[in-house]
Amino acid sequence: MSATEQEAGEVKASDVEVEASRLVRIIAAVVLVVLSATFLVGVFDIRSPKGLDPAGPRFFPLLVTAAWLVLSIAYLIEGLRSPRAAPSSDRSWFEPVAVSALLVLYALLVVPLGYVLSTALLFFAAARVLGSRQLVRDIVVAVVLAVVVYVAFTQFLDISLPGGVLGL
Repeated sequence: MSATEQEAGEVKASDVEVEASRLVRIIAAVVLVVLSATFLVGVFDIRSPKGLDPAGPRFFPLLVTAAWLVLSIAYLIEGLRSPRAAPSSDRSWFEPVAVSALLVLYALLVVPLGYVLSTALLFFAAARVLGSRQLVRDIVVAVVLAVVVYVAFTQFLDISLPGGVLGL
């Protein structure tokens, strides 16, 4: 048996990893579809005399969960259509795991540190994890986004967010 025949009969480890990664993406997408559909059904349990009026309490949850469902279905389709070829990068697992860890850390820190500080840190760290290497830009964008969202929610929507160590 020649080397090429032996190679053709072998299952390469990289192909197994790609298929496992693809399977994990498909399973995650199915879980997201089920969760979003469940939440979408739950939105209709919100009692409102205004129905689906944009001023009513059901409108934004309906909008968000419907978008979540559409994006989850798109992610599932992308996972099903993805090629079974080896990825070009060995770091394909790192970014989602690191961003997930950042989100868990954010959930733990948002109350003690406050919304603005913890959100700015999350945005900055996520930008770095996702490959940005422009330090000043990352800091400026993180702080500006965190402050703009904080002001929009607290001043215009009258939603209180944790002040934390900054005492906002």
